[in-house]
Amino acid sequence: MTSVRIPRLRLFYGWWVVIAGALAHAVTTGLGYFGLSAYFPSLEREFGWSRTAISGAFSLARVESGLIGPAEGLLTDKLGPRRVILIGVGLSVLGFLLLSTVNSLPMLYAVMILGIVLGSSLGFFVPVSVVVATLFQERRGLAFGIFRMGPGLSGVLMPLVGWSIVFWGWRMTAAASAFVLLVVGLALARIVGRSQRLQESRTDDIADAPSLTADLRVKPGTQNSDHPIPQVEFTLKEALGSFAFWMLAIATGLRHMVTEGISVHFVVMLVDRGWSQELASSMLGISNLVSVPARLGFGWLGDLLDKRGLMVGLLIALGIAALFMGWFPEARVFLPSMVIYSLTYGGLASLQESIRADYFGTRHFASIQGFSRLITTCGSFLGPLAAGYLYDLTRSYTLAFSLFSGVSLLATLCMLLARPPVAHNGSRS
Repeated sequence: MTSVRIPRLRLFYGWWVVIAGALAHAVTTGLGYFGLSAYFPSLEREFGWSRTAISGAFSLARVESGLIGPAEGLLTDKLGPRRVILIGVGLSVLGFLLLSTVNSLPMLYAVMILGIVLGSSLGFFVPVSVVVATLFQERRGLAFGIFRMGPGLSGVLMPLVGWSIVFWGWRMTAAASAFVLLVVGLALARIVGRSQRLQESRTDDIADAPSLTADLRVKPGTQNSDHPIPQVEFTLKEALGSFAFWMLAIATGLRHMVTEGISVHFVVMLVDRGWSQELASSMLGISNLVSVPARLGFGWLGDLLDKRGLMVGLLIALGIAALFMGWFPEARVFLPSMVIYSLTYGGLASLQESIRADYFGTRHFASIQGFSRLITTCGSFLGPLAAGYLYDLTRSYTLAFSLFSGVSLLATLCMLLARPPVAHNGSRS
């Protein structure tokens, strides 16, 4: 009797990078991004600093991250993702160790700006997003959707951070966070390094297999099917000279103004409304977890539908949710609004890198992405600072969230104007 040999399906190694990147992104976001919001009430109580002053540390950290965005992109192109990850991990670990010793406002600013935020961006976001954009084309939206599930999955860590601060203190929590980031960062660097070696040595490794087992590295202008798709590669100079680049960057920056402002002040706002610090931190974690299905779902939808149209709809919903969160503190209104906010936030986060790669190609993706962050970071800077200033002025977040609602609608207009650019050869990306 002749035996039938069943071919073994191999998972394309790019998906391992996506999964590892998502998990590492979850840890660094839970500890060094959303997690820092849980420190807000403790810093205010211990040092008596105003919310504008504390918010300034968050805002300037975002500005610094954006200002060096071009350098991060060029550095990734020059040194390679693995080396940049190791540099970033070292900075973020050192930042958290120094955070545990903070005793002045200038030191807080320096630790957050030069250590935690810079290290997180270098080590866990920029190099991984470059690898994902390069490895995937046909299912790029899905790949970024999975990668951007990381910040949503960070919601699991938020209650732990909140409880740790309450029971062991914020200084001990910061020191423990440094150790966790070191372990996770080294593991990510190893996986990314292996994927690069495999990519270089197995350029002909295109598996004729369905779904996620397929190697999605395709030649420009082709798909994993018989249907050709147009593919263009913009240089950095060409991208900067396109109207679409600026409209997309401004729309993303305005979106960041809304979501950064809300995330930084989320915990302390709920504490003002009578929630305990532990429960408020847990609610921020739940908000992140709620965004997970949207990050994955809209990433998948982006491969099937018009990404720009999806982002327009999400921005409108974001503005409505922000308005209701600010005006109605009652749980029966706030909680459904928070769910809508979380879903829209997650969907927008999963689409923004994917649409940029679709518009401008991947050959110079790191540099183009880095320069776009110069624009988007303006929103990241203004959001937390504006919310803190308006709170100190009115002793309420109502006006700040009303502002965020209007900003979301302005971002919608910019997104409508961000039509796909036309390359010199007349083809669209």
